[in-house]
Amino acid sequence: MTAREFNQSIAKAQRIADGEPVLVTRHGEPAYVLLNIDEYERLAPRAARKSLLDLLALSPADSEQDNGEFDRILADIRANTPDRPPFEF
Repeated sequence: MTAREFNQSIAKAQRIADGEPVLVTRHGEPAYVLLNIDEYERLAPRAARKSLLDLLALSPADSEQDNGEFDRILADIRANTPDRPPFEF
């Protein structure tokens, strides 16, 4: 399904995703996959997922176990956050 088709008929994409993953393309290249929640949970069990808050809560001894995940998340946040003036009180 193209991104245009997806945007024009999200409900159709949801109905299809109830039975199988929906691959959404942009400019002819795969860009997104829409999954139903059961399939998503099967692929990424909740216990295996970490949020930024989970990573922040790691003790210094535990932080070595994140395999650089915190640094990757922080770099992604910085790369995708527009520059803005410093916060003023």
